[in-house]
Amino acid sequence: MSRETRHERSVSWSHLLSVLIVFMHAQLAEASAEEQNGMVAIPARRLVVGTSDTERQELAKRFDCHPTWLNDDLPRHEVAVPAFWIDQYPVTNSQYLAFVEATGHPRPEWWGRWGGVFPTEYANHPVVGVSGEDAAAYAKWAGKRLPSADEWEAAVAGADGSVFAWGNAWPGPLKLQHQARVFWKLPGTQPIGTGGCGQSAAGMEDFAGQVLEWVSNVVPHHGVQFRLMKGASWFHEDPLSFRTASGCYAYEGWRSAFTGFRCVLEGNRTSSPHAPKSQPRQSISAEAASSELKPERPPGPPMLSATGGNSRHLSIRFPKFGSESVNLTAPETILWNGSSVMTWRQTPDITWTERTAERAVYEMRFPELRLHAEFIAQGDFVEQRFAVANLTDKPGTFRTSSCFNLQGHPMFYDCEQRRTYALTADGEFVPMRRLSRGGNCVRWITGPSGEELGEDLQCVLLAVVSRDGRRMIATGQAGEGTGFSVATNTLFTCLHTDSTVQAAPGRQATTRQLFWFLEGDLNDLLRRFRQEFKPRAAKNIQHGYLFVFDPVPGDKQLD
Repeated sequence: MSRETRHERSVSWSHLLSVLIVFMHAQLAEASAEEQNGMVAIPARRLVVGTSDTERQELAKRFDCHPTWLNDDLPRHEVAVPAFWIDQYPVTNSQYLAFVEATGHPRPEWWGRWGGVFPTEYANHPVVGVSGEDAAAYAKWAGKRLPSADEWEAAVAGADGSVFAWGNAWPGPLKLQHQARVFWKLPGTQPIGTGGCGQSAAGMEDFAGQVLEWVSNVVPHHGVQFRLMKGASWFHEDPLSFRTASGCYAYEGWRSAFTGFRCVLEGNRTSSPHAPKSQPRQSISAEAASSELKPERPPGPPMLSATGGNSRHLSIRFPKFGSESVNLTAPETILWNGSSVMTWRQTPDITWTERTAERAVYEMRFPELRLHAEFIAQGDFVEQRFAVANLTDKPGTFRTSSCFNLQGHPMFYDCEQRRTYALTADGEFVPMRRLSRGGNCVRWITGPSGEELGEDLQCVLLAVVSRDGRRMIATGQAGEGTGFSVATNTLFTCLHTDSTVQAAPGRQATTRQLFWFLEGDLNDLLRRFRQEFKPRAAKNIQHGYLFVFDPVPGDKQLD
C-alpha cells in the first residue's frame, strides 16, 4: 500500500471520527435538553438591574424620547439572584392547549376565529392573547411559577451590562419580521428556536421579537392590580423596547395579540417537570387563515354602531381601512364647574333617540345640566357635537374627555408612541414620545399638559400614522374653548383632545370634535383641519401658524 493511499485512508477515518463526535455532541445536547424539559439553568449571580435617572436621560437622547418614557424600568439596583431554572423559550400554543384541555381554562380569544384552536403552523409558536392571570394559572398547573423581573434580567443580561442582551448595537443579530399588513387574529409570531429573536449568554431565547412576557412583579393602580411585562414582541418597533431593562406595566387581566410568558423553577432541583403538548385534531392552515382575513371590501363612509342602553359607547368602522373597528366612549368623563359629575365607572341617566350607521343621538341628564350628544358619519370623518344646557341661574364651566380608542385596529395601534403626533401652538407636529408622561403613573395612561405644546393654545389635534406610513386616524377640536390639552393612552392608544367651555345661566354652549380617517401625510391632515374649523386668523410665525378660531355655533337661550 502506498504512502499516499495510507494517508487518504487516515484522512477519511479522521473525517468520519469528527462527524461522529459532532453527532454524539448533538445527541448528548438533545438528551440533556430533554432531561431538562426545555429549561435552562441560571447559576446564582450578583448583577445590576434596572436603570438610573442618569441612564434614562442618556437613553432618551439616543432614542428620541422624553426620559419619563422609561419610568416602567426597574430603578437601578444591585441584586443577588439565587440559582433558578427558566424556560428556554416562551410557552407555546401546543403547550397552552394541553393546559386548557386539562383544566377547562378559557382559550385565547383569537383561537375562536379558527374554531377554538390555532392554525396548524402555530403549534410551535409562542402563545399570545393571555393575561397575567392566565399566565400565573398555567405556571401553577405546570408546577412552576412566573419569573421576577430580577430573574428575567439575570437570564437575559450580558456580562458587560450592555443596553441589549447582545451588546449596544441595534438591531444586532435580530431578524425581525416587518409585515405590511398585520391582524390581531393572526399574530406575527415565529416558531421558537429560529435564533433570530434573541439569544442570551445564559441560553435563554426568543425574548426579542416574539411576545411581551408577563413576570411576577405587581403594583396597585386605579384600584386594581397591575403586572409588569418584560421583553419585546413581534408587534414592537422601537429599539427602546428591546433593551434588557425595558418594562411595561398593564392591568393583569389585560390580553393582547402579543402578550405571552415563560416560567421558572427554583434552582435546587436537578431537573424540571415535563411540559405536556397537545395538537388540534383539525385546524386551518396559516395561509388559508391569512387569505380569509384579506377580502376586498367596497369603500364607503365611516359606519357607526352605538351600544345603546345606559352606555355611551360607539364603534366606528371605515371600510377602506379594513374590517377592524375603533371605539369611542363619548364622553368618558364630565367636569361641571371643576367637579366630576361622571367618570368612566359611573352609569349616567341617558336615553338614545337615534342609532343608525350614519347618525347616533342621545340625551344625558344631570341635576344642573342636560347634554345633547350627536354623532354624524360622512365622507371620511365622524363629527361629534355636545350641546350642554345650563339649568342653573349661575355661570357654569363644562369640560368633557371623549376616549377615542384605536386598540382594535392593529395598523394604527401605537403602544410605543412612535407614530402618534400632537399639534403644537406654533403649528408643528411633535411626536408624543418627546413629551412627558403625566404624573407618577404606569405607562398605560399619559399625556402632556397644554403648556408643553406652547402658550395660548387655540386648538388641539392628535394623529396616529399607520404602520405602513400611508394613512392616518386623527381627532381634533377648536373654537371658544379654553384650557385645551391632549392626552394619549399608550396601552390602548386612546386619543383625548379636551377643552373647557362656558355656559351662561339658562343658556346652551356647544363643542365640536372631529374624527378623521385619511390617506396622506400630516400636512394633508393640517389642511383638512383648517378647512373644517375655518380659523378667522392665521398669524405667520417662525415655524407655522397660530390659529384663532371662531366659537362653535350653538350658544343660545334655552326655551
